[in-house]
Amino acid sequence: MKQAYCNYRFRILVILTAILTWAGSGNVLATEVHTWTDENGTVHFSDAPSASGDSRVINIEGAYMPGTTGAYSTGENSQPAPAGAGGEESEDSPQSVAQQRREQFAKDRDEKRKAKAETDRMCGRHRQRLEQMEPARRVMYVDEQGEQVRMDDDQRMGLIAESKEFLASNCE
Repeated sequence: MKQAYCNYRFRILVILTAILTWAGSGNVLATEVHTWTDENGTVHFSDAPSASGDSRVINIEGAYMPGTTGAYSTGENSQPAPAGAGGEESEDSPQSVAQQRREQFAKDRDEKRKAKAETDRMCGRHRQRLEQMEPARRVMYVDEQGEQVRMDDDQRMGLIAESKEFLASNCE
């Protein structure tokens, strides 16, 4: 008897849960989306209009059904799709804040990559200088007139110290 009562309560609980889930899913099934951009350039999407009243309605009924071409319905209740929504972006339309950020990140990444390549190149040159000058007592070089001249020891030690300092502060 007690087990039958527990089964009965369990069935009632399952039915109530199903009813509440179904009743609360009304907003999830909504086909109207409001979009607006705030003063910081952030784009918002919601099922309710913005407090300032400057939102635009996007009707998304059937937007993700097979055979549709874009994310926005072309029904008579919907607003036109924003620029670039279908993958195409006109040349005269301003870039979104997110696109500007992506381009800035890419630019910064390229600059860092170039700076790293230059630092690596300079590290190689300083290592090569040390390999040539440290073991040798006599270092010969060609001056501006094209003559071969011996570098004095003070110059050699100064260049060695400069290379060691550069390598210590900039290279691994």
